[in-house]
Parts: sequence; structure tokens; C-alpha cells
Amino acid sequence: MKPMDQSRKKTIKTIITILVIVGAIAWLAASSFEESMIYYKTVEETLAERSEFEKTPVRVNGLLVPKSILQKPGTDQFRFQLEKNDVVLEIEYAGILPDTMREGKELVVEGTLIPGKNTLNATEILTKCPSKYEKEAKSKNR
Repeated sequence: MKPMDQSRKKTIKTIITILVIVGAIAWLAASSFEESMIYYKTVEETLAERSEFEKTPVRVNGLLVPKSILQKPGTDQFRFQLEKNDVVLEIEYAGILPDTMREGKELVVEGTLIPGKNTLNATEILTKCPSKYEKEAKSKNR
């Protein structure tokens, strides 16, 4: 019986080792998924939950307010406004603005809120897919 007991112990140790490894992989996958998750909110929702988004990145959906784009002279720093349902959010962004960014059009801006202000420090600006506009242009030209 002794050889069978050793075999059984090895099997149990192997199973426990496999479970520990699988558990560690699952924990790593879950924690990295949570860290990479970014909320998608409207302007109103973002401001209503402002304390959350002063620490956590958010993607904010809204319309680009006409004539709100201002550029700091000699820099790539911009300020503009997003609006949804008469609620306005200031956006600060450093970088190149997308070519497809148009006044009155829908944008999604990613960043974090500046504490104590209704201003989002943006890291990325997303516009509607350009391929959609190309398809519309082709169908109008027919």
C-alpha cells in the first residue's frame, strides 16, 4: 500500500500546484482587465460623478460647441467645450486635433477631470469613423 500512498500524494500535489497556477493567472487577468477598463459617459454623467473621474480615466461623449476651440499661441495646447443636454464641459488638450473634428459634431474625449473644476484634461480625442463619411460622399456623387 505504501507505493500507492506516494502516488496519491504526488497526484494531490500536482493538482494543488495546477490550481495555484490557474488561480494566479485568473487573478492577473482580472486585475489587468479592471485597470484597463475606461468608463464611457455623457457630459452630464461625468460631472454628476465627478469625484470618481478625478482619479479614473473616462471617455466623455458630447457635441463640440461651435466657436469654442481656442489655441494657446505658438503651442499645441487647445481648449474647447463639449455639450450634451445644455450641460457644458471644458476640455484641455495638448496635441494635434483630428482632421475630422468639426463644430457641432459628436466627439468622444478621453481623460480625467481636473479636481475642483468642470474641466477634463484630455489625453485622446475620438471622432466618428472617417470611412462613414467616405461612404456618404460616394453615395452623394452618384
